[in-house]
This record gives sequence, structure tokens and C-alpha cells, in this order.
Amino acid sequence: MKIKGIKIKLHFSTLLIVALVGFYSATFYSSLIPDASIWELILVGVINGIIIIFSILIHELSHSLMALRYGLKVSEIELNLFGGVSKMEEEPKTPKSEFKISIVGPLSSFILGALLLIFLFLPIPLPAFVLVILFYSGITNIGLGIFNLLPAFPMDGGRVLRSFLWSRKKDLLSATKVASKVGIFFSYSLVVLGFIQWIFLGDFGGMWLILMGFILSSAARRSYYQTKSEVKLSNIIVRDILAQKFVLPYELPLIDAIKYYFMAFNQYYFPVVDAGEFVGILHLDDIKQIPIEKQTEFIVGDIAKKISEFPIVFDEESGKDVMKILTQMDKKPNIAVVKERYDQNIIGFIDETELINALKL
Repeated sequence: MKIKGIKIKLHFSTLLIVALVGFYSATFYSSLIPDASIWELILVGVINGIIIIFSILIHELSHSLMALRYGLKVSEIELNLFGGVSKMEEEPKTPKSEFKISIVGPLSSFILGALLLIFLFLPIPLPAFVLVILFYSGITNIGLGIFNLLPAFPMDGGRVLRSFLWSRKKDLLSATKVASKVGIFFSYSLVVLGFIQWIFLGDFGGMWLILMGFILSSAARRSYYQTKSEVKLSNIIVRDILAQKFVLPYELPLIDAIKYYFMAFNQYYFPVVDAGEFVGILHLDDIKQIPIEKQTEFIVGDIAKKISEFPIVFDEESGKDVMKILTQMDKKPNIAVVKERYDQNIIGFIDETELINALKL
């Protein structure tokens, strides 16, 4: 299913959320109505479980639609055991856009929760199980909004904090570093709270907080290093990291290319030339597709991929832009042809490994 071009993906673990919400809401109803029938309990549980899934979807859609307004591409929304995530292909470009994209999710949860609770005050006679469904779902949505506003980066609240720091410091990396540290602090606070709840209060729900805390801690560190890499890549110009590569003649026997090039030099792909022009690329993986006993039957040009099969980037582009192009390629190997902007001459080739190595310099 797609909404506004955004793919909606439902992970099988989402069923556990439905089951947990259903169980706790049915238990809540049973505590209020001790003589409730089994069918009422099932109905309350199932409806509340379905409502929470739609609530999470609305929350994530709010993020995604706001991101689209700011020109960011959102590939999909995935609903899973821990709620949902909007998969944006790039970070917001300004503190203002990050703030709006982040805050709109919790706001949608608050609004939805308030709408559900308002029905309780309308002068309309409703069955007890409907009132409980409205109350439980309303409180759950408000709780969802509050939880997401915790300044635990990369959750919504942590991103709101980063947008504020980014606006003040004018430095995305510095803001991300501080937001990540705050996020890690809150993550370990959840772990401690979970242990207290589990060990001292005998509530196994504390295990959920422990798991959530460790996952958030890992996500905070990963998000910081990802931002750090993107910032560094954005300051790298492709022409500055192009490495000189040996080339293979089109008519060269494949067995000679293996023996005198792939085995002799530290390259896992070679540009292929014919009559002084680049015509293709031969990758080690292409050779692996040929049975050893038949490798003597081919020349380089027989199995090399054509230049036209690879994306073109220009020498003045940033490493960040090129990495984005490479990671979006449908076919391997992830290699781009580098041309000069003005005369369109091919001056080299670049792949993900070379960009990653540039980050280590």
C-alpha cells in the first residue's frame, strides 16, 4: 500500500503490539466491569489493538507529509514492534524544517487522543465497552505523544532538541553530539527504571523498558556517527579523492586480466578501454560468474559492463551527493563514472569503498 507515493510496510512484529495493547485494554475493562463477557473482552482488545496501529500510522504519516513539504524524499513508513519509523533518504536541511518535521508527530498523537476523549463528554448514550475503548485509546495516544517528546535522540523530542541547538550553535554536528549524549542519558535512565520495575516491583513490563533503553542508546550513537560521516562527506570534493586506476584493453584475454591485473594490483575493478576511449568496467564479481574452466574462452570486452550502465557524477560534486547516488543504485557494483563538468570528459571512477576510505583520512 502507498500513500502520497510513500510505501507502507507492516512488519510481522507489529502483531505483538496489537496483542499487548489488546491484552492490557481487555484487562483494564475487566477491572472496571468484573462480569464482562468473554466476547466483550475480545472486542475491546481487538478494537484497541487496531486503533493503536492506525494511531502510529497517523503519527508517522504526519512526519512524512511534513518532510515532503520541505522537499525531502520519504521511501517508506515501517510499522514494527517498537512503533514506527519514517525512512527519509536525507536529513532536514535547516533547524526550522527539522523542528516542524519532528514536532508534528507528537502533535498528531495529542490531537487524535483529545478527539477520542472528547466523545466521552458528548451527551450521547454509549455502551460501557465503547466508553472504555475511547478512554483507553485516547490516553494511549496522549501517552504516545508524551513519550515521543522525551529528549532521547533520535526520537522526536531529541530531534526537537537538536533543532534548537542547531539553530543556536549554527553547527549541525555539534548539535547532534549534544543531543546524542542527552539521548544516551535518557536511554540508560529507561534501563535503570526497567530494572527497578522488574526486580523490586516484580513487574515484567520493566523488561520492555530495558530493551527499549538499549535500543535507543544504540540508535543515538549510530545517528551521531551517521551525521558525522555525512558532514565530512559534504566537505569532500570528488576530484580530490580520485585515485589513478590501471585500465584493461578491450581485446585482452580474460585469463591475462586475472593473472596480470586482478592478481597483481590492489583493485577489484578496472575500467576497460577500446581505441583510447572508456567503454566499460570489469569487476571481480563479473569474473566470478565465469566457470574457471571456461575463463580462457573470453576476452575482457565479452563480460565487462558497458559504461552506459553506470551513473554519471561530476568532479565538483560533494562526496555526500555521490554516496547518495551510489546507495540508490539498483544493481551492483556501486560505481559511478566521473566526468568534468564543462567538457564532459571521463576523468575517473569512484565507488562506495573509496568514499568510506576518504572518511578515515
